[in-house]
Amino acid sequence: MDIRSLVLLAGLAVGLPSLTGCTGPSSNDDTLVVYSAGPRPLIELVVEEFEARHDVRVDLFAATTGQVMAKLEAERYRNRADVVIFASELAAEALKRDGRLRPYRPAGVEQTHPDWHDPDGYFHATAAALVGVAVRKDRPLGGSGSLDWPDLMRAPHAERTVMPSPSRSGATGDFLVNFAQVQGDELWPAFIDARTDGLDFAAANSQAIGGLVTGAYDAILGVVDYLVLRQQVRNPEVEMRYPTSGAAMVRRPIGILDEAHAPGLAEAFVDFYFSEFAQEAVAEQHLIPAREGIANSPERQAAYEGMPPILALDRSQALAAQNRLLRQFQLRVERAEIPRAIRSPAP
Repeated sequence: MDIRSLVLLAGLAVGLPSLTGCTGPSSNDDTLVVYSAGPRPLIELVVEEFEARHDVRVDLFAATTGQVMAKLEAERYRNRADVVIFASELAAEALKRDGRLRPYRPAGVEQTHPDWHDPDGYFHATAAALVGVAVRKDRPLGGSGSLDWPDLMRAPHAERTVMPSPSRSGATGDFLVNFAQVQGDELWPAFIDARTDGLDFAAANSQAIGGLVTGAYDAILGVVDYLVLRQQVRNPEVEMRYPTSGAAMVRRPIGILDEAHAPGLAEAFVDFYFSEFAQEAVAEQHLIPAREGIANSPERQAAYEGMPPILALDRSQALAAQNRLLRQFQLRVERAEIPRAIRSPAP
């Protein structure tokens, strides 16, 4: 599958993003163009410090992974970006297979988790997050008992559960593809029954979390944890939980465009993202730093002792299945109007 397939799917949900401030390719040696998925405070801090240290200007486009992919496709024949950062390994893998990235080995990469990166060196994970479950402590699913995915996908809990739309949230989309590898054909009856029982969908992680905070929902299925950990600082009644059968790990890769106009600056920026300063900034956003020896945020340390079980993922298989799976899910589950009185027939 090439980048056009991913962009078409993203366009169903978010449309083509604004090209404000993008007038043409950069040709100045002191200007770097960076396209990045959030969190915005992280990339803005990294960019500001990089500009100060290198006496250069960075032209930043910060958006969602889907919007970044759409912008890259709109500029396919007039490339403008030098560096791209995604919240999805599958997006980076699609660019690599489309011949849009150049290989590079960042300085300091030997201090990172070696299995986080593309083995051919076309992209490297700067950070990671886990996709699991968020609950309210004052509701039935709260408390200290163990929790697994099926607990939120059947009555009576499904009626009070929300899920970020996999077609709008890159992290939830990656989770769904990963979950489908584990569940196989059991995925569809499980989600169709959950939808029948009242499982709701939100446009993005932030909207789902907002519903949890206000009490509109008891739980969120398939939510990225760094946003929940950030919310816990202000709302201690919200808690991140990791299913006993495993959480999905979503890594955040960085890569250099094959047609980069400032390749030297691009390499310096990629190097900087693995510096101690940038990796500490990653941890402050409650993401898992790629660089070993950088402590997780206190909120993440309190969320679990030792890494929770991680769902196994075959990245090549996931990329091949992603487009068709997300389209089917959008039609069969998200958009399905299923009366709650009508349950799917037992097998």
